[in-house]
Amino acid sequence: MIVEKEFRKLVHQLVKEEIAQIVLGHSEMTVHVLDNATKISLSSTIYLGGNFIPKSVRNCATQSPSFDKGLIKTTLSIDEENFRISLNFLGGLNHLNKRMFVDLLEEFSSLADSWRHYLDEHDKHDLVYVRIPK
Repeated sequence: MIVEKEFRKLVHQLVKEEIAQIVLGHSEMTVHVLDNATKISLSSTIYLGGNFIPKSVRNCATQSPSFDKGLIKTTLSIDEENFRISLNFLGGLNHLNKRMFVDLLEEFSSLADSWRHYLDEHDKHDLVYVRIPK
């Protein structure tokens, strides 16, 4: 849950620099205002693959997840160079009041947490178990 102090700090940074970082739940999110503050972009890394993104994780990223995808429309992007998958949102900012903005941040954070858990579970499918002789 976002507290008033964090919210004011976020808004101040967005006004000053048009980009800010905030941590909600287990999600570090980048918030960016675009097009003369008429649009907002949210992004959160939901999978870090080290030096590889397993096939099972790639397949999950292209399929509909088993959890509720929420009320907002999000997309996934794969950064092949950094072996990273991010959850993204792009929407209008003009119609949002303070409560709706906070709800959007919390909904996005919740979705990012759900995606992260979902991809981590599928990451385990590609593990190779090795027996060590006694």
